[in-house]
Order: sequence, then structure tokens, then C-alpha cells
Amino acid sequence: MKIKLLVLTLLLVCNLSYTQSPKINFLNYEHDFGEIEEDGGSVSHTFEFANEGTSPLVILSVKPSCGCTTPNWSKDPIKPGGKGFIIAQYDPKGRPGVFRKSLAVFSNSESNSEKMSNSTYIYIKGKVNQK
Repeated sequence: MKIKLLVLTLLLVCNLSYTQSPKINFLNYEHDFGEIEEDGGSVSHTFEFANEGTSPLVILSVKPSCGCTTPNWSKDPIKPGGKGFIIAQYDPKGRPGVFRKSLAVFSNSESNSEKMSNSTYIYIKGKVNQK
């Protein structure tokens, strides 16, 4: 009887911890800038996301795949049902040709733990026309 009670308690605790987690969901996971000019200056795109979980979502960091991309993001915890953003700024200077860059979004999201990883990826792409 004690073993059944212990197993039931453990299942209940596991279920509660699973249901009390944030979940990040981006409206779009990729943005295409199309054709941009090498000497036209930096371009940026704002990725919007929602916390579809049941506890606050925290963006811990955003790591771009190269130094040509600069991120900025919501620093405050996002409440359940709330929205946040990640801005990806790309500098085309000295980079003619087609590009596709990733940004790893590290958070406390449930969807990250399901993938056995602590990051979600978003992407920017386009073509830089040589000056």
C-alpha cells in the first residue's frame, strides 16, 4: 500500500511540474529580407513570440551564428498568454551573396526541454547585392 501511495505521489508531482511550465511559440521562425544592398546599411526584423505555457517565460540569451547578426530581446519575464520579441539585425557590408543565418534562443521553455535542448532556432535569410 505504501508503495502505491509513493508512486501515486511521484506521478502527481511530475504531472504538476510538467503542467507548470512556460512554452515559447514564434509567429514565424524565419524571415526573408529578399534582396538588400551591401552599402544600404543594416536591416532588422522583429520576431514576435507568445508564452503559451502556464508559468513565466524567460529568454536567457540569444546567440547568433555569426558576428554579422546582432540580437536584442525582451528582458523581462513574459507572463502566460503574454508576448515578447527578438530583434535580429543583419549587417550586409562586405558580405555580398546569398545568406541564411540562425539565432539560437535560450529560454526556460517547455518546448526546449522536450527536444532535449535548451534552445529554439529562428532564421534570417536574403541576398546581398554587391555595391
